[in-house]
Amino acid sequence: MKLLTVSIAAYNVENYLEKCLSSLNDERFKKDIEVLIIDDGSKDNTKKIAEEFQKKSPDTFHYVPKKNGGHGSTINKGIELATGKYFRVIDGDDWVDKDNFYSYIEKIKKCNSDMILTKHKEVAPTKGKEISLINNMKDGNEYKLEESLEIDRVTLHMLTVRTSLLQKNKVKITENCFYVDVEYVIWAIFLAETVTFYNLTVYMYRVGNINQSVSKKNMLKNVEMQEKVSYKLIFLYDEFLKTKEIGENKKKVIYRTLKKSVGSTMRTYLLLSNGGSSKKEIKEFDEKIKNISQDVYEELNNDYFIRVTRKFNYNLVFIIRMLYKVWCLKYEN
Repeated sequence: MKLLTVSIAAYNVENYLEKCLSSLNDERFKKDIEVLIIDDGSKDNTKKIAEEFQKKSPDTFHYVPKKNGGHGSTINKGIELATGKYFRVIDGDDWVDKDNFYSYIEKIKKCNSDMILTKHKEVAPTKGKEISLINNMKDGNEYKLEESLEIDRVTLHMLTVRTSLLQKNKVKITENCFYVDVEYVIWAIFLAETVTFYNLTVYMYRVGNINQSVSKKNMLKNVEMQEKVSYKLIFLYDEFLKTKEIGENKKKVIYRTLKKSVGSTMRTYLLLSNGGSSKKEIKEFDEKIKNISQDVYEELNNDYFIRVTRKFNYNLVFIIRMLYKVWCLKYEN
């Protein structure tokens, strides 16, 4: 049994996959990991690159071809095939810091927590920025998720989960849809009872690529998928609240993660070319949230952006929209 299964979401990533896999091809730790390269129906040289690594290190790298089903389907296939004690997802256009990954592997050998959190780095073409969403957790200490922990939110790039939790609970993520990584994340938080944080920047997250699903252009193009994921998150959160397994702190961590996704969908509507359309779409989106869960709808009033957007029957959307567009231009430049 391997210590860690790394599931690589690979779809038409021939320009990036070699860097991703090379970062995991290190004699110091590759005996401890299995790398599942889940090819989601790529039409480029993804298969060729993956098979080259599999040929060189068959005990570590495993090429898994499948029909196209979206990011969620690669996570589902990875969970299904994983044999490691722990499970981690890496997108095929990202990579890991080898030295920090080695330190991380050495640390998790001694860990028995349900969930492990690390830091990550956003890497743009000309700069990088370390991201830590953890405020008061000591490096290497195990905590119960019901303790009063200051976790801003959890992202895919910082998350490692005990594989058996995912498999025994038959976790299945929405397929044929972008932005579903948040769905996977909140399932992990819900199922975990214990968590350990390691003060290591492990994951290198590529940003600034206009072809990424999270680029402003593609988020606007795929806003219906954002909506779909937001509704699913709200439904799951509402279902989680009905169980005895979720306490106040775990609820807060899931909610903060969910809130980010819902707010992102609303902000995407602000980028519509027509101000009237922005108001109409945001209002309809918000009404659907209310229909799914009155409790979540009311709780979202705690978010400043959402509260202001709702104020005066969404009539401030025009002003918010102009300010947001100015901010986006400044940020992207």
